Amino acid sequence: MKCIFVFLISFSFTLSESYLTKADVFLTSTLEGNNNNPFMDVAMEGLALATPFIEFGTAGLNQIANDKLIPSFAASLGVQFPIALGKYIFKRERPQRHYKPRMWNSRFTPSFPSGHAATTAAWATAVTLQNPELLPFMVSYTFLSGYSQVYVGNHYVSDIVAGWVLGWATAKLFYNTIESSQNKSMNTSLFKISIPLK
Repeated sequence: MKCIFVFLISFSFTLSESYLTKADVFLTSTLEGNNNNPFMDVAMEGLALATPFIEFGTAGLNQIANDKLIPSFAASLGVQFPIALGKYIFKRERPQRHYKPRMWNSRFTPSFPSGHAATTAAWATAVTLQNPELLPFMVSYTFLSGYSQVYVGNHYVSDIVAGWVLGWATAKLFYNTIESSQNKSMNTSLFKISIPLK
């Protein structure tokens, strides 16, 4: 957890450099949608709105089906605390939006780090650690989810990158903790007493 906060603090100092800030703003405005492609607009807005339901829905359903805590559920929930902490420590304003959303789109909380990107990265990392064959799909999904947040004008690119790192680190922490505790409990010998009934 300490590594996560050190990263966020050092990342915020990096953002204070005017050159990097200008490059971040330029890249963000370049990648933001321009309302010229209705299909792309609806697809990106739909993805930006749907990702939390996809991640919490699948993690929740998988957790209900298991009697032990699963890493994807723990990571998806566990990353919410450092997200909130980061947002209200740094209080970065959202980018000035030029894109005009076609669907409902809110921006209530501060910008840094991106909660959507962090949750997506946490969920996708935990799923991939359990199912390595899903790596290409999860990487693609994570990039598309992050891009959708920039496309609709919700976040700077640096918010997304910070969210990805935060989500990845949180998922690794939860995965390693859960796996080691479950392996430890499997290796613990049980004391059994048998009572003959005859």
